[in-house]
Amino acid sequence: MVMIEENEGGRLTRRPIKDVHADLKAALIGFGLNDSLDYFEIAIGKKKVENVLFPEFEWLSCSPVTCKAGGHYIYVGAVLKNRHNLVFVGKTSKGFQVACEIANLCAEQLSA
Repeated sequence: MVMIEENEGGRLTRRPIKDVHADLKAALIGFGLNDSLDYFEIAIGKKKVENVLFPEFEWLSCSPVTCKAGGHYIYVGAVLKNRHNLVFVGKTSKGFQVACEIANLCAEQLSA
């Protein structure tokens, strides 16, 4: 799981957004999906706080999203108290099925 890690005392702790992003990117490369992406970045609202711990959540969302203008996006976020907090955004021009595969891999890696 890329979201949390074990510290010296054996307790699980959340990790910085930028570290979770790096691990997701590595997983996308490892599974051969990185070449299907136009980009996969930290969401604009999180860029300034990428060193902050990944947001607390009740559940995670990893979703393929269709855009009228073309292309498909992948949204990865944290949901707490019915509020969605977008953390990562990706885009693919390879179709909805590929967006689904990428979203599924993100969910699997984050243990969503």
